[in-house]
Amino acid sequence: MHNLDRIPPGASQPLVKPMDVDDVPVSVITLSSPGMDGLSLKRLAERVREQLSPLEGVSVADIVGGQDHEIRIAIDPARMAAYGITLDQLHQVLTGANAGGPTGALVGGNQVVRVWLDGYLRNASEVGALIVGQWQRKPIYLRDVATITDGPAEVRQLHRIGFGPAASGVIPDGEPETPAVSIALAKKRGTNAVFVTRRIEEKLQELQGDFIPANVRVDVTRDSGERANAAVNLLVEHLGIAIATVVVILLLFLGWREATIVTMNIPLILFIVLAIGLLADQTINRITLFALILSLGLLVDDAIVVIENIHRHLRHGVQKMSDKAKVIIQATNETGKPTMVATVAVILAFIPMAFVTGMMGPYMAPIPFNAPIAMAASLIIAYAFTPWIASRWLPCKMVSPTLGEKSHAPKDWVHRAYMRMAVPLIERSATRRTFWLVVALLFAAAMWEPAWQFVRPAGINGPLTPGAVELKMLPKGNQNTFNITIDLPEGSTLEATDRVAREIGDVLRQHPMVQDYETFIGRAGPIDFNGMLRGAALFREGPHLGEIRVNLMDKHQRSIRSAEIVLQLRDMLQPVMDAHPGTSIKLVEDPPGPPVRATLLAEIYGPDYEQQRHIAAGVRAVFSDTYDVTDVDDSVGVEQQQLNIRVDREKAMRLGVNTRQVETALRDFLQGYNFGAVHVANERHAVYLHVRLPRELRAHAEDLDRIYVSGSHGLVPLSAIAVIEKSTVARPVFSKDGHPVTYVTAEPRQGSQVYSLLDMDARLDGREVLPWVTLKTGGMRFTTTTPEDTFGYHLLWDGEMRLTLDVFRDLGAAFIVALVLIYLLMVAYYGEFILPMLVMAPTALTMIGIFPGHWITGQPFTATSMIGMIALAGIVVRNSTLLIDFILDYRRQGHDVKTAVLEAGAVRARPILLTALAVIAGTSIMISDPVFGGLGVSMAFGTLAATVLTLFITPLMYYLWQRNKPLATDACAVESR
Repeated sequence: MHNLDRIPPGASQPLVKPMDVDDVPVSVITLSSPGMDGLSLKRLAERVREQLSPLEGVSVADIVGGQDHEIRIAIDPARMAAYGITLDQLHQVLTGANAGGPTGALVGGNQVVRVWLDGYLRNASEVGALIVGQWQRKPIYLRDVATITDGPAEVRQLHRIGFGPAASGVIPDGEPETPAVSIALAKKRGTNAVFVTRRIEEKLQELQGDFIPANVRVDVTRDSGERANAAVNLLVEHLGIAIATVVVILLLFLGWREATIVTMNIPLILFIVLAIGLLADQTINRITLFALILSLGLLVDDAIVVIENIHRHLRHGVQKMSDKAKVIIQATNETGKPTMVATVAVILAFIPMAFVTGMMGPYMAPIPFNAPIAMAASLIIAYAFTPWIASRWLPCKMVSPTLGEKSHAPKDWVHRAYMRMAVPLIERSATRRTFWLVVALLFAAAMWEPAWQFVRPAGINGPLTPGAVELKMLPKGNQNTFNITIDLPEGSTLEATDRVAREIGDVLRQHPMVQDYETFIGRAGPIDFNGMLRGAALFREGPHLGEIRVNLMDKHQRSIRSAEIVLQLRDMLQPVMDAHPGTSIKLVEDPPGPPVRATLLAEIYGPDYEQQRHIAAGVRAVFSDTYDVTDVDDSVGVEQQQLNIRVDREKAMRLGVNTRQVETALRDFLQGYNFGAVHVANERHAVYLHVRLPRELRAHAEDLDRIYVSGSHGLVPLSAIAVIEKSTVARPVFSKDGHPVTYVTAEPRQGSQVYSLLDMDARLDGREVLPWVTLKTGGMRFTTTTPEDTFGYHLLWDGEMRLTLDVFRDLGAAFIVALVLIYLLMVAYYGEFILPMLVMAPTALTMIGIFPGHWITGQPFTATSMIGMIALAGIVVRNSTLLIDFILDYRRQGHDVKTAVLEAGAVRARPILLTALAVIAGTSIMISDPVFGGLGVSMAFGTLAATVLTLFITPLMYYLWQRNKPLATDACAVESR
């Protein structure tokens, strides 16, 4: 608002309307009835809104659809001309005829009496009785020159509901689509959407039958609370399954006492994490629960290490409880330092993710918040709670062997299997070379899977080939709803838009998965999270615009995902699209992550805006010619016819007419105006008095000849002082950050936008768009590119590609920072620089599991996959740290390097595999999730590959590093450390 004084005269005031997530309705209730008109439905909706608005947690309650009660005054230009009455005279009479209100008070007789002017009009009869002029000394009433109608306002927007084969309840007979009115209710900031929508639903059930007539159908067409509740319940179920799986693994590898003690840590840790989240104003959402599932397999690791060492010490037995306590304390202290360092290493892998910028930062913020807290809580509980409960639960003498003792047993299959594979690696150079070659080939093959799509001979523009892993920001989720937007050429009528919408509805009713659909003509439907960024709340109004909100059968009751349904409907709607070539019909799915203006978005900058539009046409043609690109559109628009009325000022002044009179008359003639409201008893809202020419008299340019204005010598026809010229409407000019810009938008049909965009970028970069002028492309860097539009033309890529680059840049930086922090931690712990490199070297081995895992499961590599890769860095370092610590411990005992690396690997194989199985069991449940499946794949397959290879590569690298060093020197070095 700082520059309000710079707004030129005649310009309207700017619309500043802040919006956030809480402005998005969480519940939309649709009332429909074939036997009620728009006015009756809206009156009923207003009464229902009055019952729902006071509910706890409800903030904004808007009504969409229906018609207002209005007294329409359709003036007759011929009669007005016959009686010598002009529009500006009528305007003056009407605005002064409807007035009233408090005018003051009389004070007398020690009393104050208020004075009220009762001059308001009360009904249509009083309106018609207004005197607007005289003819031959007789009064001319308004009813003599106008038709007065008391009823619904003129139709400017339409709203209907239709039902598909999957609809429940009784479907109205007759027309396939029923007139409807929707009530959109948003929640207050900080309230729980589940509780708010539940209260709304309970209140609706109370209102049905008595308050809401039986002939009115009530459908809850949006229930964000139910959707959130179902998602949370599903994740809680997955969390329970993951916990149960981890418990079964613990029971198989540990004794029932030890497994029970470790299992008891899980609810305590979850309680601490949720309690801290409550204090920090965190909410329970999908990301929070995924963070808990992600860290579940790691939570029991510290407790396993502690309980196993306690078990090993109690194998020798003690006589008194005081001795038992001392033994437990000693056993706990022995594992403290390496376990603490390993846990801190995992925490350091998560923390840098908190610094992801942009819209994706808040989206994934619960992961770097909850996962480190869970790990820290697991460390504290493992060394505080586990020894305490062990002192009361475990006997003074343990009979069963520990994991380490099982590994030492000559008949133990894990020990034998490890030695059988590790000894040849240590003793035979040929076996080592073969092993390194196999690992290198596996790594190269894994990295080739995402790279193949970029270098394949057929080119990057085409379907994904076998053996390749797709790169994507986030995969599409399995939703229960999607939108269809309709955009006819500007200047199209409401009837034309409605006709296209009805044709689309005919197709939707044929699909077996469609439950219902809501049609909005002349405006967008109730705003959703996706529509906030696309501008539906402010710009989606006009007779040429429409939107259809399609609700599908619940995803738990159908066998195909919503993305496949959208593909099927897109093919079914192709004849409708072909029949209306100038109409843009887009099928818009709700994004799985932060919304963008468009998935594929080209921004064209340059010194001449008209040339920008020409370039946009060429760019649009390239979009249309690219594989997997659909819903192509631009911001250029089409030319719309306009009539320019040019006033001859000299003629007008001679006849006593000024331009302001002409403007007022035209506005009254075309737009109409309200000159107040009648005061109708028992009416909840204002009933406006609206003056306008009937629609049939404002359809053609010739109708403008009926306009008369008051002159100094009587009525003056508009045609006497003005000339009507045909022209085109000035098309909109867009700007971004102060730069004039033209947009070209599109959506990928089913694959990733990365490949089609790279293909288009290669075809557009350096293209000659004007004589001696080439188009330069940009925006493909990890940093934001500034448009160069002073002398040339510049195309920058935005949309989901910009979001993808920013997210992977931030996650990549977080990964590097995590590795640096872990390295510094290892340097501080070991007191040297080379050994930490050896500990961290197996981090790259996770790729051998991550990309083949995505290929096996058919999942694209996404931002959530990158999160799993970052978390794996801490897990790999944890395993390597435990192996190196055991090797150093064996060296201190006097063993040679060969014996130390073999025994350390064999002894630690079982507990490392146990913790790896816990991680795999805890995270594999996420693989089936459409959005976080990549995270589950990275954690499960990456942990499997990294754990197996780390057990051999870390000891082998240490052996090759230390094998030629004398034992005494090596031992002294270790002692000095």
